Amino acid sequence: MDISQFVAQFLYRIRYWLLWGSLLVTALVIYFTQFLPYSYTVEGSLYAGVTNEISIDGSRITANAINSTFDNLIGIAKSQGTLQKVSVRLLANSLTYGEEWKDNQYIQAKHYRQLLEVTPKEVLELVDRHDVNKTAAALFDYRKKSRNNFVYTTFNQAGPFYSFRALDEIIVKRVDTSDILNLEYTSADPGITQQTIIILIDELKKAYEELRFSATNDVIAYFEEQVRLAKIRLNEEEDDLMRYCVQERVINYGEETEALSHTRYQVDDRLEQAMREYEGAAALREMLDEKMDTRAQIIRNNTNLLQELNKVSELNQNIMEQEIFVSEATSNTSERLRKKREALKKAEQNISNISDNLNEFNFSKEGVGIQEMVLEWLNALVAESKAAAELKVLKARQQEIFDQYSKMSPVGTQVTRKERAIGIAEDNYRNQIRGLAEANLRKRNIEMNTSNLRDVAEPEFPLNDNGRKRLLYILIAFVGSLVFIAAYFLLIELLDRTLRDPIRSKRLTGLSVIAAFNGVSNLKYRGFLKACNRLAAAYSCRRLNNYLQPSRSTVIGLLSMEPREGKSYLAKYFADYWETEGLTVRTVKAGMDYEAYSHAYVNARQVSDFWTPAAGEEEPDIILIEYPAINTASIPLSVLQQSDVNVLVANACRLWRTSDDTTMTPIKTALENAGAPLFLYLNNADRDVVESFTGSLPPQTMSHSFLSRLAQLGLTSKEVAVK
Repeated sequence: MDISQFVAQFLYRIRYWLLWGSLLVTALVIYFTQFLPYSYTVEGSLYAGVTNEISIDGSRITANAINSTFDNLIGIAKSQGTLQKVSVRLLANSLTYGEEWKDNQYIQAKHYRQLLEVTPKEVLELVDRHDVNKTAAALFDYRKKSRNNFVYTTFNQAGPFYSFRALDEIIVKRVDTSDILNLEYTSADPGITQQTIIILIDELKKAYEELRFSATNDVIAYFEEQVRLAKIRLNEEEDDLMRYCVQERVINYGEETEALSHTRYQVDDRLEQAMREYEGAAALREMLDEKMDTRAQIIRNNTNLLQELNKVSELNQNIMEQEIFVSEATSNTSERLRKKREALKKAEQNISNISDNLNEFNFSKEGVGIQEMVLEWLNALVAESKAAAELKVLKARQQEIFDQYSKMSPVGTQVTRKERAIGIAEDNYRNQIRGLAEANLRKRNIEMNTSNLRDVAEPEFPLNDNGRKRLLYILIAFVGSLVFIAAYFLLIELLDRTLRDPIRSKRLTGLSVIAAFNGVSNLKYRGFLKACNRLAAAYSCRRLNNYLQPSRSTVIGLLSMEPREGKSYLAKYFADYWETEGLTVRTVKAGMDYEAYSHAYVNARQVSDFWTPAAGEEEPDIILIEYPAINTASIPLSVLQQSDVNVLVANACRLWRTSDDTTMTPIKTALENAGAPLFLYLNNADRDVVESFTGSLPPQTMSHSFLSRLAQLGLTSKEVAVK
């Protein structure tokens, strides 16, 4: 069949479903759309300033960073945490500024009344009608108390205006590749819609700034703490070095060790010189002792002389000690040292006076003048005493220097360690300060960039609604119902295995449909049922007349897959029609004219094996043999093969099962091999199916004829008689 004709007949068959189904759906939509709420749309825009932003160091932001920034902004705006804050603040706005019988810029009166109906008394007590910020703070605190309170459930459950589901309808998107971030929201209340966008923009700025600064503030706090700890550590190391230096009496270890080394070499030089002077004075004195002999002993035993010599030695030792431990400039200006030097000169002068008084001997035994020898001896004795005193002092000083070396050596190691620890602490302190400076620089950079997030177009109060689009919904419902019904029946058409019409019957059974017979289910045409059946029977008989045999009785077999599929009903109408044509018809029925379970029937090779006309009965022109149902009894294939034509009567409303195919396959094969024709006859078919064979059935109305012509694609046909 042509696809266009198939579509036309398909639509004609489901015309009532299309008509009444679409009308019903459209009527329901018309009824319910009258309750559609009004909708108001508010838009707001933010300038992000991301693509043009430049950091303090002059570097530009990359494309990936730009996209990431806008994704972050959109994600923050659509996040549950942000929308939760918007919900609470929006609820606070409505409860604070709402009026029961007057619309205002915050909420309409009807919506405020609806809100009051569901709001618990304990929540209404938290409302401060003069300060919305206090109301919002109280609602935030109230929300934290329980997960089942009114504020919490208002956001998390489905509901208008304040729920997550409602606020999630806010559209946040970037305008092309610009720096503009557009926010759009539609709801049933103009004031709530405007306030929602205003609050969301405010929360977006706060959340974005907080998120951008949180990491940097954490870094700054970290470095500030590290700087504090590093400074404490540095102070501890410096204080430890200071305490150690005080303990060990070290002011400047490097200079002190250098001065100590210099002093050591000076002392060594002076010690060497003193040794030479002492050795020389001692050698001269011993030589003079040998020459003077007993005279020298007398002189040495002189009490005054001994006293003065001791005095010279002590003074010389004191002067030497002071000269070693003080600088040269200090020694020249010291009053105490000056007095000791004067005392030393005076003692030396006294020794000279003593030597002048010793006049006992004028000459020595060698004839040398004793006066000169005594004077020289005394000078040597004084020089020896002075050198001995100086040598004693220098050795003591040398030992002190050696002791100082033993003390300063470990002190140097400890000082080096402590200075190294101070250096490490100082480097760490500098690094922490550098990190803190870089973190502050980054914070300043973020401050410069974040300051670009500002309003471009503030949300305006909507004066007109968007229109409820009721007509659009009605049209969509009408067209959608047509499409749905057509698609539904088309799916059934493709999948259904009910015989129903000739096309599907031939596809399922593989048999050609010879004709169809009316059913009795159509109450509209029940008064014309017999007339329609006679027309259908007449059409069928005319088709079967092609197989009539003029010289003998024509055998027509009537088969069915199941009992009660209408074989007898059709046979009666066939017999009535053929009798009007002057033909005699004999109907042979199972159970009446022959036994379907007899040996003769089962093994029959021809009709006469199980049925013969009664004695005196005239041989009929047509013999209609009603066989038992194929699924319940045996069918003699030899008899079928000898029949002039066989007709399988099937209820058009029955399911053609796979088992039916299995049962019919050998019968069809046997009849095809024998050349005996086998047709399918649809009984209890729809009026449209019968008309596809017989043409229009009574009653013939103009509307029915018009629709029938459309089903047959007779778009320009006319029923006009011609000469």
